[in-house]
Amino acid sequence: MLIDGKRVLTRVERVEIGLMKNGYNALAKEYSEKGFVIVDDFLPIEIADNLESLYLRGNNEWELNDQIRDQKYGKGKHGLFRTEAPYFPGEDEAYSAKFWWSKSLGEEIKSVFDEYFKPALKEVSRLELSEFDVRCYKLDKGCHYRVHFDYWAANIGCIYYVNKKWVWDWGGILHVGLGDSVDSVTPIFPKFNRVIFVDHGGFRIPHFISHVTDYAQNPRLSLISLNK
Repeated sequence: MLIDGKRVLTRVERVEIGLMKNGYNALAKEYSEKGFVIVDDFLPIEIADNLESLYLRGNNEWELNDQIRDQKYGKGKHGLFRTEAPYFPGEDEAYSAKFWWSKSLGEEIKSVFDEYFKPALKEVSRLELSEFDVRCYKLDKGCHYRVHFDYWAANIGCIYYVNKKWVWDWGGILHVGLGDSVDSVTPIFPKFNRVIFVDHGGFRIPHFISHVTDYAQNPRLSLISLNK
């Protein structure tokens, strides 16, 4: 595109250059072999900074979700999170999750998601995705997710970290297991401008987020999407 006789990149071209910069061919291969892949410095820094500012402002209408679901680890039709491993919750336990969710913020950041996340999701998964469930989350003291699966809800999941300040022992750490009979998991730090793509369609990937501690100095902020 020419403006005042000068070549200016279109939005689509900017996205394509970003994909090449991050080596998405190699990432797609790692994703297909490993079940998940991590990309650091995902967004242009000015976009990442702006997202953080939007999350931290005072009018996002955060709604608390405090869930307890006592059949999710059972053998019945609601047992979507059931595993055979002794290292994960058994059928006598209840799934729980506690987090804050801003639906209005999710609508506001949709243009950023469309421009940067959608192309990356399609490149990494090699799928023609058509459904995108985008959510803006905040986890503060006591917030967590017990072990669960998302294979029933999405082909590919996306987790993007917004907060600039975090330390390991504040909790809120994503733990990912490859298969539901493993005796170890991979902890993934919620680093600013980091995104994780997870292959829910091709792998059974149990994952959980540890409790945010009482001494965490600020909330853990993330953008989540489940995509088909």
